[in-house]
Amino acid sequence: AQCEGPLSILHKFEEDVEVDSKSLKFCHERLRSLLNTLRVSNLDEFTPITKVTDFVTLLGTYAQGFTVITDPYPEAEGIYDPTLLLSCMDASLAIRPVLKRYQSVVLTSGTISPLEMYPKILGMQNVVTESFSITMERKCLCPLIVTHGPDQVPITSRFSLREDPAVVQNYGELLEQLVQTVPDGVVCFFTSYRYMEQVIEKWYETGVIARVLKHKLVFLETKDVVATTYALNLYRQACDAGQGAGV
Repeated sequence: AQCEGPLSILHKFEEDVEVDSKSLKFCHERLRSLLNTLRVSNLDEFTPITKVTDFVTLLGTYAQGFTVITDPYPEAEGIYDPTLLLSCMDASLAIRPVLKRYQSVVLTSGTISPLEMYPKILGMQNVVTESFSITMERKCLCPLIVTHGPDQVPITSRFSLREDPAVVQNYGELLEQLVQTVPDGVVCFFTSYRYMEQVIEKWYETGVIARVLKHKLVFLETKDVVATTYALNLYRQACDAGQGAGV
């Protein structure tokens, strides 16, 4: 993989296609205006070009704080499937619109530590920080690390093994056992949306999802904020009703 700054990429744009950064800044707005003028209703069909315009708009807007990562072989050496990624290296750029729009902003997390570092990273001023300890009225946590399945195949999300059918099956069997034992809600975490889609597809084919549904409802998180919020509300309702659910 290679990393280049926005200015280097913009220079190549100007040399190869004679497009300057000022033009790229307005790509997103121009595409949105065009789609509105044409009264396009099915915007999903234009997702690929929308991503391209978002990419070049950010590239033309920020000369610093971003880096462009190119990897011609992201999956495995010899398999040409190029990836182009625009990565934000300055968190203050992302939070700046929020700070300008609202007078008071509250940030909460279980992992903001050390507290003094984050206001500097985010470019925040006049910050009040407070740390609260966690109190448990009852013993409700039981951390376990499961390393192997019944067939002694490792249970791991390591990239080289994550698509192994035995690993996927062992994860499914572990989930089946948990939903039969754990009351109310169960949260199943995946390393990426792409991996989740692959595993869920396999679980449908092998009957894992059908067996899980005998004990709990299943809700999936997606990249759509509205759909995910709706799914989480249904998940909460199922848990409150005593039916139980998995997400």
